[in-house]
Amino acid sequence: MTSLANSRWLADTPEAQPFLIDGNEVGILLLHGFTSTPQSVRHVGHAAQAASGATVLAPLLAGHGETPEVLATTGQRDWIASAEAALEQLRKRCGRIVVAGLSLGATLALNLAARRPEVVDAVVSINGSTGLYRPEVVLPLFQPNGPEFLPGIGSDIRDEKVRELSYDRIPRATLRERFLLTHTTGALLPLIKQPCLVIQSREDHVVSPDNALRIVRDVASDDVRLVWLRESWHVATLDHDRDRIARLISDFVLTLGR
Repeated sequence: MTSLANSRWLADTPEAQPFLIDGNEVGILLLHGFTSTPQSVRHVGHAAQAASGATVLAPLLAGHGETPEVLATTGQRDWIASAEAALEQLRKRCGRIVVAGLSLGATLALNLAARRPEVVDAVVSINGSTGLYRPEVVLPLFQPNGPEFLPGIGSDIRDEKVRELSYDRIPRATLRERFLLTHTTGALLPLIKQPCLVIQSREDHVVSPDNALRIVRDVASDDVRLVWLRESWHVATLDHDRDRIARLISDFVLTLGR
């Protein structure tokens, strides 16, 4: 994992910055994961745009791209607000919107689809969390007098040549905020009636693959597609399946207009 915890590195790292690719009237809102940046979804965003012609917007979530200490000043309301602001920005450009995301970005995508059905026409979850955790992951978050920071979770990538730009430490308070957001989103799944594409790595060391099965089971959509990845771990959008993910998203977007 790239250790960049003690510097404000966004301005010096072009790959980590938010990006907008102009295209047609179909918009793809592409959300990165927890402690990460748009770098983790940049390749997929550009490839999906080239294949589909859609407009692609990848924002930077509040508290990300700076330092763990900055992340500690934010919570789930701030991350939702970042996603909402980007959704409104894309809404001004596009008549139809697909919200997609990786990990926490997928949680936010599902959350938006459940709460904003009048705006979100379809949703893509890539290794998204809906509140299914192992006990040993949850326990440290609620132990009295626990550490202020816990080890980072970035760069769970099978491809050894690739690294994710992410924090190497995570504020424990924000992990509790993530816990709240994922559980809340899991409870909202039955409100999702839009077409859903669920992409999940078979081997994922951050998010249990059972989350994908829960999404498929609990959403109310009549159009749910589940695709398993065998060549990638959690950060699949940077891993061996990154081009396949871009094709899956572009094909999904193109079929919505048929």
